[in-house]
Amino acid sequence: MGLHSEFLNRYFWFANIFFWLAVHAFFTHIQHGAALGTPKELSWIWTWVLLSPWFLNWIPITGAIFAVVKHNDRPEKPLTNKVLSHLFWMVVLLLSYWFIATFIRLLLSGNSLDEYGSAVLRTLTTSSQLDIFIYLGVLASGMGIRFYHNAIQEGIELKRMHHALTQEQLKTLRSQLNPHFLFNALNTIASLVRLKREKDAVSALSELSLMLRKILENKNHNDIKIRDEIAFINSYLAIQKMRFADKLDTTIFVQPECLELAIPNMLLHPLVENAVQHGSQLESNKNLLNLKITRDKDELKVVLTNKIAKNDQHSGFGIGLTNTRERLSRIYGHFRLELHPLQDDLFETLLAIPIGEKDA
Repeated sequence: MGLHSEFLNRYFWFANIFFWLAVHAFFTHIQHGAALGTPKELSWIWTWVLLSPWFLNWIPITGAIFAVVKHNDRPEKPLTNKVLSHLFWMVVLLLSYWFIATFIRLLLSGNSLDEYGSAVLRTLTTSSQLDIFIYLGVLASGMGIRFYHNAIQEGIELKRMHHALTQEQLKTLRSQLNPHFLFNALNTIASLVRLKREKDAVSALSELSLMLRKILENKNHNDIKIRDEIAFINSYLAIQKMRFADKLDTTIFVQPECLELAIPNMLLHPLVENAVQHGSQLESNKNLLNLKITRDKDELKVVLTNKIAKNDQHSGFGIGLTNTRERLSRIYGHFRLELHPLQDDLFETLLAIPIGEKDA
């Protein structure tokens, strides 16, 4: 911001001029009413003119006070220096106010300038105390507004820093996910090559290239459409089925109205990858892996059902699911990531996140 952008801009001057004109008009009305029917009775306009030096001069004085407040609002400046600076400028500005206002009043009233000295002395002995209180009131207002402005700025800066820190943390978590997945995918392709399944290896490389392209396309994006996330997962599952043959029986269902919703990038893949690891290690074939994505009012529900070993406690989240929980805690104020054992050696992972915050 500029040197005086908070205070001495057009909004400040508009409010400043309006305030003192309103105060001027108010006291003119009181003074005019009090003089009605007396030898000192004057017209309202002439009363306003005669009082104008005492009120309209506060317009530049107020601007100067606010400028002094801003100038003294520096953390490195000692408190004693700030107090002395305010006292110095109060003396300078009030003396200037009294001398200028008295001079203008003499001119308006048609009195001789020879009376200027006595008029200044009269001002100092009669209305100076009130002027000091007015000055302190304006100073307090300036300091209060300045304090409020600083608090707002600090709040904005803290939010900006928190957002930047969160984004860096999310990038770190995502960078842990991508090498983890890539390592597993390359192991799968290496296994296909060792088994001399060249055709499957070529297909797997093709699917992997599609996935890597998606990762590169979205590396600078924090969110992704569910449609694109599912396409990424389908490519991943295609590679895994080549490696584990008939071990997996996968189904994916997504409500049509959910396809265009945005979710955090690489959110669902760790859940699916975790389920694949469990299913691929079983001795049985056709092990269930069912992913279902639906919308329930203002909540997106992701239910992943997969088969596990009889004695598997499913307590080892691994880096993927641990990162998923950490990412969700940084993005959403409220979410659910729950694990539920079911019958027939099945396990359910429930993820529920609000719609409208990311879209989802």
